[in-house]
Amino acid sequence: MLYFSEKFEFAASHTLWNTKFTDEENFKVFGKCANKCGHGHNYIIEVAIQKSTTDKQLFAADYEKIVDKNFISVVDHKNLNADVDYFKKANPTVENIAEFAFQSLDGKFESAKLDCVTVWENDRTFCSFRRD
Repeated sequence: MLYFSEKFEFAASHTLWNTKFTDEENFKVFGKCANKCGHGHNYIIEVAIQKSTTDKQLFAADYEKIVDKNFISVVDHKNLNADVDYFKKANPTVENIAEFAFQSLDGKFESAKLDCVTVWENDRTFCSFRRD
C-alpha cells in the first residue's frame, strides 16, 4: 500500500459563536474567536490518501486539482460563517473544518482512498479527521 500526503494553504475568516449562549458566555468559551466582526487565519491542510502500489492512475497534478476543486476553492478567501453553507449550521472550529474537508474530498480520488485530513489553524492548533 502506498501512502501519499500533500499540504495546501488557504486563508479564511470566521467567528465562533453559539446562539444559545449570552455574549458573556460566548467570550468566555471562545475568547477572541467570538469577535462578531470575525478574524482570519492562514490555514494549512494536509490531505493523505492510500492506494495500491500498482495503481498508476492518480498523479500529483490530478491530486492537486481534486483538492482545489472540492475544498480549497470553496473556502479560500471566504468568510466561513457567511460564505460556506456547511458553516451556516456548524461552528467553523478547526475540528469542524477538518470534518468538512474530509466529507468534501471523500470518494473524489478515483481508485485511491482518502485516509486522513489534518487542518492547522496556526503553529500550535490542529485537528486530524480520519476514516474509522
